[in-house]
Amino acid sequence: MPLPSTRHSELNAAIEAEIIPRLVMAHAPALERVPAIITATQQEAADFAELVLDADDGRAVACIQSHRDHGETLERIYLDLLVPTANHLRHLWADDERDFADVTLALWRLQQLLRHFSAAFSAELAVAPTGLRVLLTTAPGDRRELGHMMFGLVLAGEFFRRDGFDTWIEPDTADRGFVDALRTQWFNVVEFFANSDRKLDDLASNIRMVRRESSNQDIGVLVCGPAFIERPELVLLVGGDGVVSDPSREASQARHVVSLLTERR
Repeated sequence: MPLPSTRHSELNAAIEAEIIPRLVMAHAPALERVPAIITATQQEAADFAELVLDADDGRAVACIQSHRDHGETLERIYLDLLVPTANHLRHLWADDERDFADVTLALWRLQQLLRHFSAAFSAELAVAPTGLRVLLTTAPGDRRELGHMMFGLVLAGEFFRRDGFDTWIEPDTADRGFVDALRTQWFNVVEFFANSDRKLDDLASNIRMVRRESSNQDIGVLVCGPAFIERPELVLLVGGDGVVSDPSREASQARHVVSLLTERR
């Protein structure tokens, strides 16, 4: 006996909000298998932060190149130095040690460093194009955090691009361009970057909007950022398909989500 249409809709909603995320989390590679990241010391992050705060772009580039000359990969430099530096800059503003404009410009300079080394970063793996496309955006939150979140999006974009994805960044889900991109272009995955858990209801609403408006009815949704690294179970609350805790694994997790959602057709 077929289910009534309302029951059928409720069942689909339950599958999307509960079962699929649990499948993704159950089948994704275990976090403990990821090699530990040896991050920069607090002083090293503070020292590099001073370079970008002082707009000393030449010394910042030279510092990264020096690490490369000593055998460090750009992946390790990004994760072990630039990410701690971005977090340090965020705390400088939150603790009123530096003003908003200075920190925002410094975070923008970190983004420029990622772009400066983009070709070299992609060449470290030289992965063939996968034909998959990802849309990167920010979760609803304090707009004053946009500089830090944009650094996170650009960093994610570098990892996705290196791993063969076509990458698109639309930082504001409230902007008409975001919805237009969903409707007129094909994306396999959308990833939201969240700095805090203060607006989870709004994020859940945005995720429902993505599924409703996307030209791909099987689109996958990933969430990342401090809010979900600290409490990965929140992905179930907002209706996402998986949590990214390590940028170097984003592309593999995205492919995993796409595979699961395709198989359920």
